[in-house]
Amino acid sequence: MERQEKKGTAIWWAIFLVSTAGLLFAINQHWEWLTLILPFQCTSFVKAMDII
Repeated sequence: MERQEKKGTAIWWAIFLVSTAGLLFAINQHWEWLTLILPFQCTSFVKAMDII
């Protein structure tokens, strides 16, 4: 049988939470470039959920 490694996802959850807060701030302040935050948010969420 193969042994599975335990992967640390805490840093990815932290990045996701920070980018979510940044996105909410950008929406609230009507920042024109708020879509630049989405790749960080989506990628960190996928890595935190250990999908890829």
